[in-house]
Amino acid sequence: MGKFNSYDRIADLYDHYVTADYDINFWLEECRGAEDVLEVTAGTGRVTLPLLRAGIRLTAVDISYALLTRLKEKAAAEGLAVETLHADMRDFVLKKKFPIVIIPFHSIEEIHDGCDVTASLRGVRQHLAPGGRALITLHNPAAHHGDDSGIPRLITDQELPNGNRMIFWHARTYNAAEKTGMSYQLYEEYDVDGLLHRKRLFTPHYHLRDRAEIEQLADRAGLKVTRIWGGYKHEEYTDSSRYMIFEMKE
Repeated sequence: MGKFNSYDRIADLYDHYVTADYDINFWLEECRGAEDVLEVTAGTGRVTLPLLRAGIRLTAVDISYALLTRLKEKAAAEGLAVETLHADMRDFVLKKKFPIVIIPFHSIEEIHDGCDVTASLRGVRQHLAPGGRALITLHNPAAHHGDDSGIPRLITDQELPNGNRMIFWHARTYNAAEKTGMSYQLYEEYDVDGLLHRKRLFTPHYHLRDRAEIEQLADRAGLKVTRIWGGYKHEEYTDSSRYMIFEMKE
Protein backbone atom coordinates (compact mmCIF):
# COMPACT_ATOMS: atom_id res chain seq x y z
CA MET A 1 0.00 0.00 0.00
CA GLY A 2 1.12 3.53 -0.71
CA LYS A 3 1.34 6.11 2.02
CA PHE A 4 -1.17 8.84 2.76
CA ASN A 5 -0.21 12.46 3.11
CA SER A 6 1.27 12.72 6.62
CA TYR A 7 -0.97 15.12 8.53
CA ASP A 8 0.79 14.28 11.79
CA ARG A 9 3.46 16.77 10.67
CA ILE A 10 1.05 19.71 10.75
CA ALA A 11 -1.56 18.59 13.29
CA ASP A 12 -0.89 21.68 15.40
CA LEU A 13 -1.61 23.91 12.39
CA TYR A 14 -4.54 22.00 10.90
CA ASP A 15 -7.30 24.04 12.53
CA HIS A 16 -5.69 27.29 11.40
CA TYR A 17 -6.33 26.57 7.72
CA VAL A 18 -9.11 23.96 7.60
CA THR A 19 -12.03 26.22 8.49
CA ALA A 20 -14.58 25.37 5.77
CA ASP A 21 -18.18 24.96 6.92
CA TYR A 22 -20.11 24.93 3.63
CA ASP A 23 -20.95 21.22 3.99
CA ILE A 24 -21.96 21.08 7.66
CA ASN A 25 -25.70 21.55 7.11
CA PHE A 26 -25.62 18.75 4.53
CA TRP A 27 -24.09 16.32 7.04
CA LEU A 28 -26.46 17.40 9.80
CA GLU A 29 -29.45 16.79 7.56
CA GLU A 30 -28.22 13.45 6.21
CA CYS A 31 -27.19 12.06 9.60
CA ARG A 32 -30.16 13.36 11.60
CA GLY A 33 -32.08 10.51 13.20
CA ALA A 34 -29.33 7.94 12.70
CA GLU A 35 -28.67 5.79 15.76
CA ASP A 36 -24.96 5.70 15.04
CA VAL A 37 -22.63 7.17 12.41
CA LEU A 38 -19.18 6.10 11.30
CA GLU A 39 -16.98 8.92 10.03
CA VAL A 40 -13.88 7.87 8.12
CA THR A 41 -11.07 10.48 7.87
CA ALA A 42 -12.43 12.54 10.74
CA GLY A 43 -9.35 14.71 11.21
CA THR A 44 -9.65 17.12 14.14
CA GLY A 45 -13.44 17.08 14.07
CA ARG A 46 -14.49 19.74 11.58
CA VAL A 47 -17.58 17.61 10.76
CA THR A 48 -17.48 15.39 13.85
CA LEU A 49 -18.07 18.12 16.43
CA PRO A 50 -21.19 19.66 14.82
CA LEU A 51 -22.70 16.16 14.57
CA LEU A 52 -21.90 15.43 18.21
CA ARG A 53 -23.40 18.77 19.26
CA ALA A 54 -26.58 17.74 17.44
CA GLY A 55 -26.80 14.64 19.63
CA ILE A 56 -25.61 12.18 17.00
CA ARG A 57 -23.57 9.26 18.31
CA LEU A 58 -20.42 8.91 16.24
CA THR A 59 -17.29 6.82 15.78
CA ALA A 60 -14.34 8.66 14.20
CA VAL A 61 -11.58 6.93 12.23
CA ASP A 62 -8.37 8.57 11.03
CA ILE A 63 -4.88 7.48 10.05
CA SER A 64 -3.33 10.46 11.84
CA TYR A 65 -2.91 9.83 15.55
CA ALA A 66 -2.10 13.50 16.14
CA LEU A 67 -5.29 14.71 14.44
CA LEU A 68 -7.40 12.25 16.42
CA THR A 69 -5.73 13.39 19.65
CA ARG A 70 -6.71 16.95 18.84
CA LEU A 71 -10.27 15.81 18.08
CA LYS A 72 -10.58 14.06 21.45
CA GLU A 73 -9.23 17.14 23.26
CA LYS A 74 -11.74 19.42 21.54
CA ALA A 75 -14.64 17.05 22.21
CA ALA A 76 -13.67 16.67 25.87
CA ALA A 77 -13.48 20.45 26.28
CA GLU A 78 -17.17 20.62 25.26
CA GLY A 79 -18.19 17.61 27.33
CA LEU A 80 -18.88 15.53 24.23
CA ALA A 81 -18.28 11.79 23.98
CA VAL A 82 -16.77 10.31 20.82
CA GLU A 83 -15.38 6.88 19.99
CA THR A 84 -12.16 7.03 17.97
CA LEU A 85 -10.06 4.52 16.07
CA HIS A 86 -6.53 5.22 14.86
CA ALA A 87 -6.44 3.21 11.63
CA ASP A 88 -5.83 3.24 7.90
CA MET A 89 -9.10 3.62 6.00
CA ARG A 90 -7.94 0.89 3.63
CA ASP A 91 -7.73 -1.70 6.40
CA PHE A 92 -9.71 -1.25 9.61
CA VAL A 93 -12.13 -3.36 11.63
CA LEU A 94 -14.75 -2.34 14.16
CA LYS A 95 -16.96 -4.83 15.96
CA LYS A 96 -20.14 -3.06 14.94
CA LYS A 97 -22.06 -1.93 11.90
CA PHE A 98 -23.57 1.46 11.19
CA PRO A 99 -26.68 2.74 9.39
CA ILE A 100 -24.58 5.57 7.91
CA VAL A 101 -20.89 5.66 6.97
CA ILE A 102 -19.50 8.98 5.74
CA ILE A 103 -16.22 10.03 4.11
CA PRO A 104 -16.40 13.85 4.07
CA PHE A 105 -14.25 16.61 2.60
CA HIS A 106 -13.20 14.70 -0.53
CA SER A 107 -10.67 12.72 1.51
CA ILE A 108 -10.71 9.66 -0.70
CA GLU A 109 -8.98 11.76 -3.37
CA GLU A 110 -5.78 11.41 -1.37
CA ILE A 111 -5.66 7.74 -2.33
CA HIS A 112 -3.82 7.41 -5.63
CA ASP A 113 -4.05 3.70 -6.34
CA GLY A 114 -7.40 2.40 -7.58
CA CYS A 115 -6.96 -0.89 -5.71
CA ASP A 116 -6.55 1.08 -2.49
CA VAL A 117 -9.76 2.97 -3.21
CA THR A 118 -11.54 -0.35 -3.68
CA ALA A 119 -10.08 -1.60 -0.39
CA SER A 120 -11.38 1.53 1.36
CA LEU A 121 -14.84 1.14 -0.14
CA ARG A 122 -14.84 -2.53 0.78
CA GLY A 123 -14.15 -1.50 4.38
CA VAL A 124 -17.08 0.89 4.19
CA ARG A 125 -19.35 -1.89 2.93
CA GLN A 126 -18.22 -4.26 5.69
CA HIS A 127 -19.30 -1.73 8.30
CA LEU A 128 -22.74 -0.97 6.85
CA ALA A 129 -25.73 -2.27 8.76
CA PRO A 130 -28.46 -4.00 6.71
CA GLY A 131 -30.14 -1.31 4.65
CA GLY A 132 -27.40 1.15 5.56
CA ARG A 133 -25.91 3.71 3.24
CA ALA A 134 -22.56 5.33 2.62
CA LEU A 135 -22.06 9.00 1.69
CA ILE A 136 -18.79 9.84 -0.04
CA THR A 137 -17.81 13.26 -1.42
CA LEU A 138 -15.41 14.10 -4.25
CA HIS A 139 -14.60 16.88 -6.68
CA ASN A 140 -15.78 16.51 -10.25
CA PRO A 141 -12.62 16.48 -12.42
CA ALA A 142 -14.56 17.90 -15.38
CA ALA A 143 -15.21 21.06 -13.36
CA HIS A 144 -11.91 21.18 -11.48
CA HIS A 145 -10.38 24.50 -12.45
CA GLY A 146 -9.15 27.71 -10.94
CA ASP A 147 -5.74 28.85 -9.79
CA ASP A 148 -3.41 25.96 -10.57
CA SER A 149 -0.49 28.14 -11.63
CA GLY A 150 1.66 27.33 -8.63
CA ILE A 151 1.72 31.00 -7.61
CA PRO A 152 1.31 31.35 -3.80
CA ARG A 153 -1.72 33.21 -2.43
CA LEU A 154 -2.00 34.68 1.05
CA ILE A 155 -4.74 32.78 2.88
CA THR A 156 -4.50 33.86 6.52
CA ASP A 157 -2.48 36.24 8.67
CA GLN A 158 -3.26 35.71 12.34
CA GLU A 159 -1.90 35.99 15.82
CA LEU A 160 -1.03 32.75 17.60
CA PRO A 161 -1.67 32.06 21.30
CA ASN A 162 2.04 32.60 22.00
CA GLY A 163 1.85 36.12 20.55
CA ASN A 164 3.68 35.22 17.35
CA ARG A 165 2.24 35.84 13.91
CA MET A 166 1.31 33.01 11.55
CA ILE A 167 1.13 33.63 7.81
CA PHE A 168 -0.27 30.85 5.63
CA TRP A 169 0.41 30.79 1.88
CA HIS A 170 -1.22 28.36 -0.54
CA ALA A 171 -0.57 27.37 -4.14
CA ARG A 172 -1.76 24.49 -6.30
CA THR A 173 -0.75 22.68 -9.45
CA TYR A 174 -3.02 20.31 -11.35
CA ASN A 175 -2.38 18.03 -14.30
CA ALA A 176 -5.76 17.74 -16.05
CA ALA A 177 -4.59 14.93 -18.32
CA GLU A 178 -3.54 12.73 -15.40
CA LYS A 179 -6.14 14.17 -12.98
CA THR A 180 -3.48 14.57 -10.32
CA GLY A 181 -2.48 17.60 -8.34
CA MET A 182 -0.39 18.92 -5.51
CA SER A 183 -1.27 21.49 -2.87
CA TYR A 184 1.61 23.65 -1.59
CA GLN A 185 0.97 24.87 1.94
CA LEU A 186 3.61 27.17 3.40
CA TYR A 187 3.45 28.23 7.04
CA GLU A 188 5.63 31.08 8.33
CA GLU A 189 5.74 32.01 12.00
CA TYR A 190 7.24 35.39 12.96
CA ASP A 191 8.01 36.75 16.40
CA VAL A 192 6.99 40.21 17.65
CA ASP A 193 10.08 41.73 16.02
CA GLY A 194 9.15 40.33 12.62
CA LEU A 195 11.92 37.75 12.68
CA LEU A 196 11.17 34.37 11.13
CA HIS A 197 10.80 31.88 13.95
CA ARG A 198 9.75 28.80 12.01
CA LYS A 199 8.79 27.80 8.49
CA ARG A 200 7.05 24.63 7.37
CA LEU A 201 6.06 23.33 3.95
CA PHE A 202 3.36 20.69 3.50
CA THR A 203 2.64 19.30 0.02
CA PRO A 204 -0.32 16.89 -0.01
CA HIS A 205 -1.03 15.12 -3.29
CA TYR A 206 -4.46 14.24 -4.65
CA HIS A 207 -5.95 12.25 -7.51
CA LEU A 208 -9.40 12.93 -9.00
CA ARG A 209 -11.62 10.30 -10.57
CA ASP A 210 -14.68 10.75 -12.75
CA ARG A 211 -18.13 9.35 -12.09
CA ALA A 212 -17.69 6.22 -14.20
CA GLU A 213 -14.44 5.26 -12.46
CA ILE A 214 -15.93 5.73 -8.98
CA GLU A 215 -18.95 3.63 -9.93
CA GLN A 216 -16.63 0.90 -11.24
CA LEU A 217 -14.48 0.91 -8.09
CA ALA A 218 -17.59 0.86 -5.90
CA ASP A 219 -18.94 -2.12 -7.84
CA ARG A 220 -15.68 -4.00 -7.26
CA ALA A 221 -16.12 -3.33 -3.53
CA GLY A 222 -19.67 -4.71 -3.56
CA LEU A 223 -21.39 -1.32 -3.45
CA LYS A 224 -23.91 0.23 -5.81
CA VAL A 225 -24.24 3.96 -6.41
CA THR A 226 -27.88 4.77 -5.69
CA ARG A 227 -27.74 8.56 -6.00
CA ILE A 228 -25.40 11.42 -6.90
CA TRP A 229 -25.74 15.04 -5.87
CA GLY A 230 -23.79 17.85 -7.48
CA GLY A 231 -23.54 20.04 -4.39
CA TYR A 232 -24.05 20.32 -0.66
CA LYS A 233 -27.52 21.81 -1.05
CA HIS A 234 -28.63 18.55 -2.64
CA GLU A 235 -28.38 19.91 -6.18
CA GLU A 236 -28.85 17.35 -8.91
CA TYR A 237 -25.58 16.24 -10.46
CA THR A 238 -24.64 17.45 -13.94
CA ASP A 239 -21.42 17.22 -15.92
CA SER A 240 -20.59 20.78 -14.84
CA SER A 241 -21.23 20.25 -11.12
CA ARG A 242 -18.29 21.14 -8.91
CA TYR A 243 -18.84 18.18 -6.59
CA MET A 244 -19.92 14.57 -6.79
CA ILE A 245 -21.62 13.38 -3.60
CA PHE A 246 -22.28 9.67 -3.87
CA GLU A 247 -24.83 7.66 -1.93
CA MET A 248 -23.92 3.97 -1.99
CA LYS A 249 -25.59 0.83 -0.70
CA GLU A 250 -24.92 -2.89 -0.81
